[in-house]
Amino acid sequence: MSCPWSLVAIHWVDAFDSDNGWIEMDNYKPEPCNVVSVGYLWPDCLSGYVTITGSFFPDELPNLKTIGMVTHIPTTMVQRISILQQPQFDFKKGQSNDKVPHT
Repeated sequence: MSCPWSLVAIHWVDAFDSDNGWIEMDNYKPEPCNVVSVGYLWPDCLSGYVTITGSFFPDELPNLKTIGMVTHIPTTMVQRISILQQPQFDFKKGQSNDKVPHT
């Protein structure tokens, strides 16, 4: 059982600002804020954005109705998108294809 959407890692540059207070312009060196976000790619959610979600209800598969932790990233800030291998889990058998720590 897996999500019908691709699991992705999105490399992107976030908006950023300087420290608060007065800044000497000659000494100011802005540095980009590089970010990696991982989630399930929600296709065609919002024009101009790449949208991912971090959670879904597997009981709703194959037709998702409920998701959580939605992130919208402006497409102009995206540097690269990598498709990741999805973990597979059989809830009825309690088996997974990857090693998950048990508590």
